[in-house]
This record gives sequence, C-alpha cells and structure tokens, in this order.
Amino acid sequence: MSRRDPILPNAAIVARREFRERTRSRLFLVSTLILAAAAALVAFAPLAMRAVEHDRVVTITVTAPDAELRDRTIASLDGVLNEPPSGVDATTWTAPYRIVSRDDADGAIADVEAGRLGGALVVTRDADGRLAFDWHARTTGDALSQLVGFGTLAASILDWQAHLPNDATDVFHPPAYAAHPTDIASDAGKPIDPTTQASRSLLGIAFVVLIFITLVIYGMWVATGVAAEKGSRVMELMISAASPVQLLVGKVVGLGAAGLAQYLVILAPAVAILLLQDRIAASLLGPSAAGTEPLAGLSFPLVGAFLLFFLLGFALYALIYAAAGSLVSRPDDLQVVALPLSVVSMAGYLVAIAILGGASGPLARLASFVPFWSPFVMLARLMVGRVEPWELVLSIVLLIVSVVVALWLAIRIYAAGVLLYGQRPGLRAFVAAARTPR
Repeated sequence: MSRRDPILPNAAIVARREFRERTRSRLFLVSTLILAAAAALVAFAPLAMRAVEHDRVVTITVTAPDAELRDRTIASLDGVLNEPPSGVDATTWTAPYRIVSRDDADGAIADVEAGRLGGALVVTRDADGRLAFDWHARTTGDALSQLVGFGTLAASILDWQAHLPNDATDVFHPPAYAAHPTDIASDAGKPIDPTTQASRSLLGIAFVVLIFITLVIYGMWVATGVAAEKGSRVMELMISAASPVQLLVGKVVGLGAAGLAQYLVILAPAVAILLLQDRIAASLLGPSAAGTEPLAGLSFPLVGAFLLFFLLGFALYALIYAAAGSLVSRPDDLQVVALPLSVVSMAGYLVAIAILGGASGPLARLASFVPFWSPFVMLARLMVGRVEPWELVLSIVLLIVSVVVALWLAIRIYAAGVLLYGQRPGLRAFVAAARTPR
C-alpha cells in the first residue's frame, strides 16, 4: 500500500468507528429494555406488599369476661370475616383470619404493637349488662375495623337474646365500640390528633420527594463531574496533585453542600409563605378565611430526622455515583451505570409513598432497615406511624455502616477507574477495580 493512497486506512478507521457506534447503540437499547422491565417490577412493589399481606392468615384474639360471651364473639367475627367469596370452592378456600381466645388482654395488645398479632378485641360488660368492645390494631381506619364493628354488633344481639327474660320486656342497647390504633405517630408518648396526622402525611410526601430528587439529581451531578474531568484529561493532573480519597470526598462534600444550599434557597420562600398564609388569608379575605396551621405536624425531631437521612442517603448514593462515573470514558456512557441506581432509589420511594398512604406490615418494617431504602421508608414511618426507638437506632446504624463500606469501595474503584480509558462500564469493571490493591 502506498503512502500516497490513504483511502484504505481511512475507510478502516471509519468502519471501526461505525462498528463501535452500532455496538454502543445496541447496548444502550438492550440496557434500556432491561431497566424498563426492572422499573416496571419496582412499580409493582406496593402491589406485592399488598399481595403478601392479603395472602397471609391474620390472627385475631378475643378477650371476654366469660366463656359464653367469648365464644359468641368469636363465632360472630368468624361469620363476618371468614365468609367465602361467591364463586369460590369453600372446601379449598383458606380463611384469611384466625380468631382465637386469650385471657391476657394486656399481653395481646402488646403483641399487636409488636406486629405479632393482627388485632386484639377486648370485651367488657357494664353493670347494666351493656357490652363494650375495644378493638386494638396497628391501623384502624380500614375495612377490617368496620367488619369487626359489624361482628361486635352481631355478638351483642346474640348475647341480648340469650339473656332475654321470658316476658321479653328488656330493650336492646347497642354496644359501645371503640377502635384504638397502635401504629399512630405520637409526640412525647401521646397519640397525635387527626389534624396533626394529616399535616404529617403531607409533610412526609414532601420530605420523601425532596430526598428522592436529591439522590437522583445531585448523584448524577457527582457522576457527571467525575466523568467530565476524566474525559477532558483534567483528572490526570488532579490525581497527581491530590490523593483519590481527597478528590472523592471533596467531590461528594462540595456537591452535597451546593445541593443543600440550593434546597435552602428554594424552600425558604415556600416555608415562609406556609407559615404566614393564615395571616395573609385573614388580611386579604377576612378572619373567617384563616384555617388550620399547615405545619402543625412539624417538629424539631422530625426536621432533624429529615436532615440526618438526607445527608446519610446522599452520602451513600453519591459515593456510588462517583465510583460509577470514574469507570466511564465519556459522560454519554453514564446512562448505563446510572439507571440501575435510579431504579433502586425508585423502589424505596414507591414503598415510602405506599406507607404514607396507609400501607403497613412486616414488609414495610423490613424495608425501613435496608440501607438503600431507609432514607425514604424509615422517614415515612416516622412521619405517619409508630417507630420504636431501637428500630430507628438500628436503621441509622445500618445506614452509617453502609456509608463507610461504600466509601471504602468507592475509593478503590475511583482510584483505579479514573485512569482507565476506552473500557466499557459494567459489572466486571466494578469488580476488577474494587479488587485492585491500593
């Protein structure tokens, strides 16, 4: 081949470039389809929680002053709660509730609070013979509470008929029925009122959304900044002037501070308007326009919990985003490594929204201890539910440990990845970088 005829070499370069572009396009398409399927599965997380709770046999205990009344109550509840649906074979159908008797009312209520029981019904009889039913469950504003109320009415009618004298002159007195939720949020050990509960639900949605946006947007800022420095070869100069630990921590802390400052600038006017909206409404529309305090459910412990989960959650995700950004040669390749992290954060976000909407159960409690989800889920539980002190401490400790582990892995991956060029990001690249001795 003559040096004066560069057609073939140029054609080979163009062919290789086109091949790389087609391969990258195919990989992007395949990864997009896979992640879209994963995102769809994540979206079914709240439905899966309901399905597990639906298929689980719930145990309910009944405590009564005498065995006769107890048996009538159990039979009435069984007839209301365990009626087979139409079109279902009763011989193969599994009853969703198991109703048993128990003598220790306080122990039953404690088991409900701990999540070991689905509910406890305590029956008492007044001096005049009128019955009173106290229903204890983690959540009482649902269909189960209403069905239990219907069952207690049936039990009262049966009890009245059993004690009806021969002359049949006694008048039936409807029973007293009270529902006591055990999973309601509290202040200083006292259950909060419905207005505060509604305020906390709205504030919980706002807090969870803010944390989710933080992790996704500012995490991508970290990854994009690392990839841009690497793509422009600035990283080669920076790595010679500072250690990988300094570069990584500086990147995370710097962008985290910038994100927090931006949040304060955005939220300060909104919070000021919320605090003053009653006065503004009263001055513009008259005293009758003033309503309830929109921030009635907000307290310093909840604000502190939000800031703590904000910082720890951002640190965890930002470290992983920084490690991912160090393995790509161009910012365009960030989509391959960033989308899985977005799917993981989306899963925690959806579970938290489900909890704020009233979902509860073992899966919701378990999700609040998963480090990648606890910034969303545990915060949601704190806003609208009852969280034991040991649960909060365990969730924070696990999150801190995860941040430390993520920092150790991110430093190893970052130190090896910032000097790797031309390699396609993937799981092998992460593993190889993490195993590289420093």
